[in-house]
Amino acid sequence: MGELLDLPIYNGIPPRSTIEKVHRFGHRIWNYGNPQCGLEEPLTYRRNYGLLLWQKGLDGTCDYAYQHAFGDIWDDFDHPKYRDHVMAYPTIDGVIPTIQWEGFREGVDDIRYLTTLIKIIHSSQTAINKPCYKIEVKEAKEFLKKIKALNLNNLSANDFQEIRWKIAQKIIELQKIYGESNQK
Repeated sequence: MGELLDLPIYNGIPPRSTIEKVHRFGHRIWNYGNPQCGLEEPLTYRRNYGLLLWQKGLDGTCDYAYQHAFGDIWDDFDHPKYRDHVMAYPTIDGVIPTIQWEGFREGVDDIRYLTTLIKIIHSSQTAINKPCYKIEVKEAKEFLKKIKALNLNNLSANDFQEIRWKIAQKIIELQKIYGESNQK
């Protein structure tokens, strides 16, 4: 679609060539339905709606649906063909989140940490001139390359927690350095 479609939303993970073509036009590309909402697989949602999007070069995601019942929302199996798509069950004054919703939320949080690290790396490398600071920035970039190369399908929930912890540590290290260089 080239110039005509500025935000294609691809079902599943598109081929790398498709992502690159969309980006060459200066557009963004999102992921959809990988998997559809409602499965009790928190790790799948965390991976697929978190670090996997970044690894593949996707710019965002959306899914269907937060709450869609094919009958009674409290009975996932009351329809002869379809199962309800529910990420959180409604109550009178809020919702009851599911484990799949918590996985999705964790994936979003992983991306928030990662984005913070990427932004501080960019800020640091343009502002810091001392060799020891450059080493820290280089190490953070190498760390990102390692995450980019990981096979996320082989990771456990604890592995994802460890990655987030390491990202947070890198952020703290670079914030200290960046703060020191701005005070001088």
